[in-house]
Amino acid sequence: MKNTKFRLEPFSFYNHTEIVAHLEKMAAKGWMIQKITAFGWRYQRIEPKQIHIAVSYYPKASEFDPKPSESQKIFHDFCAHTGWKLACTSAQLQIFYNEQENPTPIETEPILELESIDKSVMKSFLPVHGILLLFAVIQGWISMLVLNGNPIAFLSNPAQLFTALCWAMLALICIVEMTCYIRWYHRAKEAADQGEFLKTPSTSKFQKIVGFVVIIGGLYWMLTSVIHGDSLRRWLVLLMCLYMLFLTAAVNGMKAFLKRRKVSRNINRVITILTSFVLAFVLMGLIFWATASGIFSNQPTQGDAINKQGNTDWALRQGKPPLSVSNLQEVKDDLYSTDCYGDKSFLLGRFVMRQLPHLDAENFTELPNLEYTVVEVEVPALYNTCKKRLMHEVEAISSGMLLQYTSQDTSAWGANEVYGLENPESSRFTHSYLLCYEHTLVEIKFNWEPTEEQMQMVGQKLGEI
Repeated sequence: MKNTKFRLEPFSFYNHTEIVAHLEKMAAKGWMIQKITAFGWRYQRIEPKQIHIAVSYYPKASEFDPKPSESQKIFHDFCAHTGWKLACTSAQLQIFYNEQENPTPIETEPILELESIDKSVMKSFLPVHGILLLFAVIQGWISMLVLNGNPIAFLSNPAQLFTALCWAMLALICIVEMTCYIRWYHRAKEAADQGEFLKTPSTSKFQKIVGFVVIIGGLYWMLTSVIHGDSLRRWLVLLMCLYMLFLTAAVNGMKAFLKRRKVSRNINRVITILTSFVLAFVLMGLIFWATASGIFSNQPTQGDAINKQGNTDWALRQGKPPLSVSNLQEVKDDLYSTDCYGDKSFLLGRFVMRQLPHLDAENFTELPNLEYTVVEVEVPALYNTCKKRLMHEVEAISSGMLLQYTSQDTSAWGANEVYGLENPESSRFTHSYLLCYEHTLVEIKFNWEPTEEQMQMVGQKLGEI
């Protein structure tokens, strides 16, 4: 039988009303709060009993304090004299319990209690949430720029979608928490002037919903990386999870170590913050270096023809791209270097393949080469957006040559719509095409003029990847 257990409690820092009610229920079930950590609330097993819990706030305290100040000790002694025993503290938050039947409340003046809560909130809660909100807004703005710049790549990447979701949820939590406190404070001040305590608002259900959404998003990101991703993507998921856990544990471990060594509050704060920045920089640097050097990827050997990256397994068949030059012309694949990369989310799938002849191949300049991008649209509402984006990207890149897409006959390709990239001044086509199938968009480029049989082959291979 375990004598301790950890729980993640979704309580706002200032929500003493709900904290008291929850801890009294836990005590009745045989669990007493023992410590509040970065990884959860730790409970100690006790005999189930009905006890009273009180939450008090000491604005002068800090999470970096090596020990309680003299004035804080005096306050604790005063509470103990009236039957209130200290259960635990967490920065300005202090939790007491009392086994007497009708104990005298610690806080008897509503206006003084409100003043203590507000000073504590202004010292830590609101500044931290304000900074987090600022970061979330900046990251959201960056995500919007990326989305606007390359919506297909963004919406097909589960990692980018999950990151955007996390920042959005963080911004939402900060806005709700700060708004609820400010509204409650003004109403509580009016009630305190009348000598009444006003219960704090509860955002626990909201926080649970947000946490559930983030967990589902994280699981989706990990599963897609494991199922569809290459070995590098799988390693990155593992490394990022370990990175976050290790960084959190290391920073909090450093803070706890300095507190045990009786290091002053200010020095502890500086060292802990520096530790977090240095560790984050070093660890991310190591992950980036490992990624760039290909330590965790399956690097192709000299005889391999394919270098695949990202979530490409969904578009590859038995280790081969769905369409290669050898499917269209009588050439050998070993004369070519083949690069495949792509991603797939519940919104879009994007697969890019480039097959170019080796520079040391005989007459390499005369050999055919092939490039194509396949966009698999999972949400029909995004189809026209993706189509317009593909057309705009090519026309924008080719603007100096005055090229534009022109509608062509669809029969050979087996597509719903076909557009060829044309120079309107000379009416000459560039052998670059945009093929529009029911759920798939194909952007393909040849360095030769494809025959009708080759067009049919493209439709068979890429029409519904």
